Amino acid sequence: MPSATIGGLIKDYRIKKRLSQLEVSLKMGWKETSRLSRIEQGRVGKPTRKTVERLFAALGLNGEEKAEFLDVGNYLPTEEEVKKAIQENKLRIENWPHPAYLIDFSWRLLYSNDKTIEIFKLPPQLKKSLLDQKPNLLEFAFAPKEMVPVDIFKGDDKNHLKPFSFAQTAQFKVEQKGRENESWYDRLIRGLMQNPEFLRLWKEVKVEDYHKKLLDYEYKVVKWLGKEKKEFHYHIFTSRHISDPRFQVVLYLPADGMNVVGGSSWVKEFYDVFAPVRKEVKNAGYDEKKINTAIKKAVKAVRAQHAKSRL
Repeated sequence: MPSATIGGLIKDYRIKKRLSQLEVSLKMGWKETSRLSRIEQGRVGKPTRKTVERLFAALGLNGEEKAEFLDVGNYLPTEEEVKKAIQENKLRIENWPHPAYLIDFSWRLLYSNDKTIEIFKLPPQLKKSLLDQKPNLLEFAFAPKEMVPVDIFKGDDKNHLKPFSFAQTAQFKVEQKGRENESWYDRLIRGLMQNPEFLRLWKEVKVEDYHKKLLDYEYKVVKWLGKEKKEFHYHIFTSRHISDPRFQVVLYLPADGMNVVGGSSWVKEFYDVFAPVRKEVKNAGYDEKKINTAIKKAVKAVRAQHAKSRL
């Protein structure tokens, strides 16, 4: 099993490539092996991205190995990498008939479709400015109602929903555990500390308050305020990008099957597969956990069938 630290991963790759510390050090332009040894042992700070790129060349890493290294090392994607990820996922996100967007592991929102803007009633100009601003999903939980004029609740299922600000704070603490010393983390939290509600919740919410069983699934309810009293229920699935796991595509699926008619053919196909499964488990008296398991099986079935149709 690969090591879970940067230094350990460098050592794993070096041994895999049958390279000595001296050989790698010489390729890096270092006169002695002590510097590399300290990095492998975790006795120094995280190497800069510039140093990492040189290590990639010295170790002869391929694309998959580089992606794994950057993911383990919690290196924020560069502008070039963000643009590449957007280009690779843009069509899928735009064609999705429900809210969908691209984020990185730090929760920066990088790209979204129009349906996301519509359902969350976000400012229309936000989509065009995402690449420059890269707002964090945690910030949306504490944005003024003028910017996000909806009420949001989310949780493991519809019977265990929490207010958005509470759930988002708890989830952030869980998913970002171990990244507290990263500079982007410090900047984000320091900025949000100016918000009294965030300051209160940040002190009160504990990791133990986060009761989700699956990190790649959640249930969300969006309620429109004012005269338009609409309510939207969604199953939300998160999928890490295969070529670079620092990126994640988030896809929303209506929990009640609404708006399916206007969707693409394979989305209709998904509901055809999913509907009888859900009915069966409900009639059998199964709990929400087993229903969610059925959902995931249905997703896999449709993806497999859809992939075959494209061959």
